[in-house]
Amino acid sequence: MSAHPTDSAAYAGEAYPIDAKQLDAEKHLGEKHAAAITEDAVPRISPLLLNLFHIGAVVAIFASSLQAVVPSSFFVQAVEPWGVEVSSLWMLAAYLIGYVALVLPAARIGEVFGRLVTFWFGIVLFVVFSGVAGHAKSSLHFAILRAFQGAGAGIVSSAAVQVIAALNSERSRALRVGSLAAAQMFGIGAAHLIGGSLAIHAHFRWGIYMAAPLAAAPALLCSPALAKADQLLRTDESFWSRLRHYDFVGTLFLLGAATMLTTGLVFGGNEHRWSSATTLCLIIFGVVSIVLFLAWEAFGAGRPIFNTLWLRERNLQISVVGVLLIAMTIFAHCAYVPILYITVRSEPTNEAGRMTAPYWGASTVAAVLTGAVLHLRPRLARPLVWVGLPIAAVFWGLYYIIEEKPASLARERAFYVLAGAGTGLAYPAIIYLAQVSVPRNESGPAAAVAHFLSVVGGMLGLILYQACLKSRLITTLTPIFAQSTFLSTFDIRTMDIAGLEMSGETMLHYEPKLAVLIGQEMTNCLHTTFILSVPFLGAALLGSLLYKHHHHHAN
Repeated sequence: MSAHPTDSAAYAGEAYPIDAKQLDAEKHLGEKHAAAITEDAVPRISPLLLNLFHIGAVVAIFASSLQAVVPSSFFVQAVEPWGVEVSSLWMLAAYLIGYVALVLPAARIGEVFGRLVTFWFGIVLFVVFSGVAGHAKSSLHFAILRAFQGAGAGIVSSAAVQVIAALNSERSRALRVGSLAAAQMFGIGAAHLIGGSLAIHAHFRWGIYMAAPLAAAPALLCSPALAKADQLLRTDESFWSRLRHYDFVGTLFLLGAATMLTTGLVFGGNEHRWSSATTLCLIIFGVVSIVLFLAWEAFGAGRPIFNTLWLRERNLQISVVGVLLIAMTIFAHCAYVPILYITVRSEPTNEAGRMTAPYWGASTVAAVLTGAVLHLRPRLARPLVWVGLPIAAVFWGLYYIIEEKPASLARERAFYVLAGAGTGLAYPAIIYLAQVSVPRNESGPAAAVAHFLSVVGGMLGLILYQACLKSRLITTLTPIFAQSTFLSTFDIRTMDIAGLEMSGETMLHYEPKLAVLIGQEMTNCLHTTFILSVPFLGAALLGSLLYKHHHHHAN
């Protein structure tokens, strides 16, 4: 299975010699999964160092996820002094481009320069550009600087998930995967609460600045384990040989695909029509870059950053697609549900953040419980996916029936809780299944692929939900605006979402007769957007029903 069996893959099990008879027995039984790792086979790094690393990894994933979404909590506050040089969606998308571009290459970069050095390079990037981006004077400069902040986050989080996956047994890993998934959902969900509270007091820049002190925990707690891993995985190969064999071409193809696809999807329905040459060319070139990346990884790269043989593993394919689809809904809900409260219900940003707490609070708790359950009964991973996804899909579907009335608030929050609980049950379980779908010596890189797809899913969710929302607003509000001489001066097709939010109160003030109608239609547009969750989660559920059943050898 391994595309480079003689290479010392980052954090892979080759660094921990396993008895040949044991491997033969496992092949005979068909148990080629990471579930076969036992407590005795894994630790060369002490439990204390691994526990410290785990704490640092949780903080790293939380900080990276928080920064992915937090600008959505201060769109309006930031746009007012900065203006709208570019779509406000770039405040989120630029960070995620840098993030996804470095998650997979980070392991190979660590082999060239050392895992500890690479990790610290990511920490420095993350911290420095958190400060520089927070100090930006325009939305364009902010977006560009955020891409470098995201690159640092990608390097740091890649090391976090790979070490947890590769250097823990099945049971220990299950528990820790649950906590990492919980940290990711907590960071995404808490972004509006934290950023909104800062924005309401005119300190929105601290939503970015705060990333710098958060990086201290992974810097201190993860370094000892990474230093030990560098000692254990040290080879006789020279630095120049490792550098010469690094997959530069694959990295460039991956960066190009991430940039062009994201740019095309951000432009589509926002700054350019979907049918425009600009949008179509970017999307087509992005798809071509993905094809070239996979072809190069399969046939041209000496030490590929992506193992194309994994494409033959049905369980892994199903799992990572499920991660992608679920992440789309998680990111989008945590970004756009508060916008409903801010835009339609005129809630201040801090109150809007509090309103979503039932959703992300329930999902975080459910993720921790899922890790504990899998720690005791790894066989329950598939049932947890099959239970969690229908609950999440049903209650996000029911969200559409919520009316804009105070009396419906309790029911709305109940739907949030149940939808969050379903997501929290399924998400860590499907990440865990991705890791146990490959040979145990590849569990670390497989974890990086799953994390990569979770961030890609988040990026697609934020972009596609906004594109859907913008398209609905254009279709619905254009004929209403045409009824008013004042409103007809606004061109919704060219207006940024943040600009529309900022102008909304003025529009409604000067056209009180149309205010109720506009509010109702905007609510309908937002609700319709959330209906996207049902097919996404439903597709993840249908895919998970195709899992092959394997014998699991638990310790």
